[in-house]
Amino acid sequence: MKIILVHNKTLVHGGRPRLDGGYWNVYIPLMSLNHDVYFYDTVDPEEKDLNSIIERIKPDLIFCCMTGDTGLTPHEPWEDIIKETESGRTRTFNWFCDDTWRFDTFSSQVCSNFTVCSTPEKRYIKKFKDIGYNNILLGGWHANIDLYPQHAEKNLDVTFCGRPNSDREWYTDYLKKQGVNMEYFYGLAHEDMTWLHSSSKIALNFSKNTNAIESSTQIKARVFEVPAAKTLLMTEYTEDIEEFFAPDKEIITFEGPIELFEKIKFLLQREQLLQDIASRGHERFMREHESKIRLSSILNKIMSS
Repeated sequence: MKIILVHNKTLVHGGRPRLDGGYWNVYIPLMSLNHDVYFYDTVDPEEKDLNSIIERIKPDLIFCCMTGDTGLTPHEPWEDIIKETESGRTRTFNWFCDDTWRFDTFSSQVCSNFTVCSTPEKRYIKKFKDIGYNNILLGGWHANIDLYPQHAEKNLDVTFCGRPNSDREWYTDYLKKQGVNMEYFYGLAHEDMTWLHSSSKIALNFSKNTNAIESSTQIKARVFEVPAAKTLLMTEYTEDIEEFFAPDKEIITFEGPIELFEKIKFLLQREQLLQDIASRGHERFMREHESKIRLSSILNKIMSS
């Protein structure tokens, strides 16, 4: 299939641009699936006129991850995408990322500019349909297994990798005060993050977003990145997590710092149980959430919708 990928190739981490998930988890897997992919980088495109690229390539699909954030992705080609969608000659698709806090202000307002869209939150499928947009798919996050080391030594007890905020720092400070060997990382390159997760016995995910007016939880990419590493995911509970992993069998969920600490302490004292849960989480990941599996599934749904 001929695909134009309209996505950011880089993001700024630690004060400098680095290759981001759009490159590692979308572009490379699509190429591995033998698709003919042109990467239109919404941060710094080699050729800014998307319409000319479309006329030259004549793609079967324009696969987008448009954010509407000109500070983050300053070269999103909205006019060309809208024109192509309205023409009906090429399917256009957008992968929405943050519907729990951007549905009202962004996703609901721009979804009609695409032939098909996806949401990472199962409960938001109904919200799209309630506003009359029916070509909505569940697009769970995923990770490219090819980036993960296969035999990393698990020499770190508990880790978290993510942008600092007061809630996350409060949790991690609490764990350290309870004597947990806890390490917090931020600003890692993508390839370093995969090594970190692979070197951890337990890796945490905090689901709250701090961008919404009212704090809520959401499905994060870490929910999939950690099991990819054959590491036990311990995640703050969020609605519909059961759609992707079975709590207490494939991952561990928590609600509050005391429960988190008690479960960490319990599992670190039972290494075989910890490894068994992590292994089942990894097996589920490989069956359903690995990037090539997820992208193959979503492409089939896009082209048949």
